This record gives sequence, structure tokens and C-alpha cells, in this order.
Amino acid sequence: MCGRAYETYTDKELNARYIRGAPTADDIQQLILMPEPIYNLCPTMNSPVLRVVDRNRRLDLMYWQLIPRYESFFKTKLTTINAKSETVFRSSVFGELVERQRCIVPISGFYEWKSDGKTKRPFKIHLAHEPIMSLAGVWDTWRPGSKHERSSFSILTTAANAFMREIHDRMPVILGRGDEEEWLDPEVHEQSILQRMFKPCPSEWLTAVEVSPLVNSAKNNSPEVLQPAATVEASGAPQRRLFEV
Repeated sequence: MCGRAYETYTDKELNARYIRGAPTADDIQQLILMPEPIYNLCPTMNSPVLRVVDRNRRLDLMYWQLIPRYESFFKTKLTTINAKSETVFRSSVFGELVERQRCIVPISGFYEWKSDGKTKRPFKIHLAHEPIMSLAGVWDTWRPGSKHERSSFSILTTAANAFMREIHDRMPVILGRGDEEEWLDPEVHEQSILQRMFKPCPSEWLTAVEVSPLVNSAKNNSPEVLQPAATVEASGAPQRRLFEV
């Protein structure tokens, strides 16, 4: 499951990370339209998405919850914020998209909740050595070519690695730099190639910190959401990083 994330990078950092060479006029226009930092990204919000269009990398804002083309309105009752990688090729919603309409969702990190008795403790998870994480996604356009055209995306998930299993049993598919080109290439259709990228990333890529319960409410979207939790239990002991001895 990946149902919350945060994006604190700047438009310049995003462009430098993913767009090759000097940005075109279209790239610059898109970057101007990029949102301010989002500290509590939730489904049905817009996020930058990277894809290949006419052999060029392109960044667009898309709606987080894939809306199938057959829907009469730009909404769906289906659970489409995530696509389970183990069954994605058999899905009537995602099967064709994963073969031809793949994308990368750039995030700074994501949130997950660890069950602790009757309570759930929120953690932010991010890469230990890079500021932007590349999540594997699929996208589609509703009412293409019309004035109502809108695009949306879903994030692929996989079984948790050893690190994430301490928090949750699922995690997003996090792409390494060496897999990004192939994932974005719309000419790559072979299931065996794509399935190779569905594995959980190595545990050593990740780090996690318990954060404030402010993140529990989608209404809270401020830097305070990312702050480490002040205490552990009622003892007032300082909050430790996950797995810190």
C-alpha cells in the first residue's frame, strides 16, 4: 500500500534529476506550473509525473487515482490509487496500461503506519542517499482530445523488503536509476522484463523516522508534518530513528 507521500523538491531539482540537456520552452512552462512543496500528498491530489512522449521525457501534473476511460465522469468507485504488481498483467484496468503507458512518480518520500497494539504510529520513509525517489506508475487519459481531457495515475506496489516489513507488509515499487530508462520506454512490452523491476528495492536504500501524528489528517499540509515525533510513549524519552540501537 502507498497512500500518502510528500514532495519537497524544487522545480529546478526535478528538472535536473529527470530532464536531459537544457529544458525546452515547453519544459520551462511546465516547471512554472509545478506546485509548491506538498508535505502530505493524498489521493485525488495532483502530482508531477514523468513519462516519455514522442521519444522525449516530459513532466506533467496528473491526478492521483487512475480514472478508467470508460467512466462517465472523472471519478471512480474502484480502488485505483495503487496497482498490485503481482496481478497487474491480469487486471482489466491496469493490464494494457502497464505494457504501454508507464510513468515515474517522483516523490521525496512516503508515509506508512506501523501497528502497535491498538494504535498506529506514522513513519516517513525515504532514500538514504538520494533526495528524490522514483516510484513505478501507470497512467491514462480520460476523454482524450476533448476539452474535458484529464490524466491520472496509479502507483505500483510490491511485497515489503526486510526493512519495510518492520512497518508494513507492502511498499511501492521503487526504481533504481538503472531501471528508469527501460521502465519509461513505451516500446518495452515484454512481461518478463517488466516483472524483473517489480521486486522490492534493497533494504539498504531506505531509512525511516517516526513522525508527528499530524500526518494522520489530510488537512495538515505544513513542514511540521515531517518533524520527528517528540517522544516515545509517555516517558518523554527522545524519539529514535527506526532500527537505531
